[in-house]
Amino acid sequence: MQTHKATTTIKTTKGTSVVVTARLVLAKTIYADGDNITVDCCEMGLVTADISGHPQQAGYREFAKPIDHPDYGPLHGCIGQLGLTAHNIDKVKALIAELQQHPAWIAKQAAIAKNQAAIATAEEARNAHPGYCQRCGSYCWGDCEANA
Repeated sequence: MQTHKATTTIKTTKGTSVVVTARLVLAKTIYADGDNITVDCCEMGLVTADISGHPQQAGYREFAKPIDHPDYGPLHGCIGQLGLTAHNIDKVKALIAELQQHPAWIAKQAAIAKNQAAIATAEEARNAHPGYCQRCGSYCWGDCEANA
């Protein structure tokens, strides 16, 4: 698997150092009926947290509202079971923003925008046709309502 990664170190409220790594997957191996096929891709991988003496934590989430923890204060997100304060969330967001500056990610986002524009144009042309029915999604010329 070919990846591009960004790493930073954050401190917990107790002062423990945590190494946070975010990955952008650029190629992956797909197992297809006994064959290993390597394909190009551009996907955000897992955000992981490595704490010495503890299992690796994975899976980054931001909370809609901070959760008030009695010992650690407001937690704004987490990586696995590791709660993140506002300062640490900002560091993780900076890691993800760094990966989003990769040329492959920028090209993927441009292709997505181009495809969405093409879909919108095709849908406008389809909806402009006088026989197209918004209700049933076919060219029934209104028969679906007449037979209801």
